[in-house]
Amino acid sequence: MLIYGKDIRAELKEQLIRRINAKSMAMAVVQVGEQPDSEAYINGIKKFGSELGVEVSVIKFPDHIAEKLLLEEIERLNQDARYTGIMLQKPFPKHIRDEVVVNAMDPRKDVEGIHNFNLGKIINREKGIRPATPKAVIRMLQGNNVSLDGARVTIVGRSSILGSPLSLMMTAENATITLCHTHTRNLVDEIKRADIVVAAMGQLNFIKAEMIREETIIIDAGINFDEAGNMFGDVDEQAKNKARLASAVPGGVGLITVAELFDNLCQLQEI
Repeated sequence: MLIYGKDIRAELKEQLIRRINAKSMAMAVVQVGEQPDSEAYINGIKKFGSELGVEVSVIKFPDHIAEKLLLEEIERLNQDARYTGIMLQKPFPKHIRDEVVVNAMDPRKDVEGIHNFNLGKIINREKGIRPATPKAVIRMLQGNNVSLDGARVTIVGRSSILGSPLSLMMTAENATITLCHTHTRNLVDEIKRADIVVAAMGQLNFIKAEMIREETIIIDAGINFDEAGNMFGDVDEQAKNKARLASAVPGGVGLITVAELFDNLCQLQEI
């Protein structure tokens, strides 16, 4: 059965409206170059912000901007009191180092929870901003009454913004985690033994029906586009049909992720 993020997002939206109330906050979205695949996501952020009464400004730079100049612009945003949160729309052009730009942000404005300062707090289970997409994955499971306590979870993909922090966040929920990647041996066996599979590798329809059991719960956090611009996840449709529960793409984790950005924006003022 397919599960969607619409109702969970709506519930979170109502909570955010109450929390925001008359607070003054605004988000700056930094985009470098033309990224057609990112436009829908950015427009979704702007629309959701408008519904909450939160200003979202998209600040675009040409793809040839030098890293040094981009870092200067990030510092300007750090110092600009108008913006209480900064989001970096990645990927950046190859000549710009993601980790350098990310960690040039003021961690107190990091709405994605991807600055090393904020990621480090996950390890010690300290209160702080958590990465938006991992938060969305956990909220989707909880919203569908799926307990992580004691569950065997296989995460396929170890990125610093999704797979790796999610493994730590799920461990804190008492799940037993297997974090897989391109060098994992017998990947299919790791997927088959899982109660919950999180697909986060960014490969179109990578996970097939023969890789999973009928009792499996699948969270598809992959985002891929075909030549016509249609969005698909990392999990094949037949695999989703076979699973007990499987998140839709589009309409699943991504919908909640947008709301989680604004949840983080609120938290940055509350911490």
